[in-house]
Amino acid sequence: MPKRILVGVDMSKLGEDVTFYGLSLAFRLDVDVAFVHVLPHPSLWKGYDPWIPRTEIDHQIKEIAQKKLQYYLKKAEEKDPLLKDKEREVIILEGSPAETIIDYARRNNFNLIIVGSRGHGTIERMVVGSTAANVARYAHCSVLIHRIGEDIL
Repeated sequence: MPKRILVGVDMSKLGEDVTFYGLSLAFRLDVDVAFVHVLPHPSLWKGYDPWIPRTEIDHQIKEIAQKKLQYYLKKAEEKDPLLKDKEREVIILEGSPAETIIDYARRNNFNLIIVGSRGHGTIERMVVGSTAANVARYAHCSVLIHRIGEDIL
């Protein structure tokens, strides 16, 4: 049985569903849960708004991601008020999503990772997303790939 769950969340509609699913599962199993969103590597922002220092852009983007993830958690609590009492951690990291999620889970002793079945890309909408596939393939622990409408809770 898992003792620590890490939930990888993107900023899509599926991300909101994965957040609710992960929080619900952690509540029902009475285990620790953390939610992680991985921002693209900061070098990808180079060239955008060059008049703003990169550290300020990084800070603003992290703040937006943090607020959106907190919003997803609030929506989950509205669906099931019992979830308000479940402690959780919110983490915003930078890098390649699959590699970063796997590395964070390994370094922090998570033994279950939950990710959504697809991301934002056109091709990814048709099949399991590359992040989900890579996390499932290379993670050191079990991986649950959540699909919308397939709730087993």
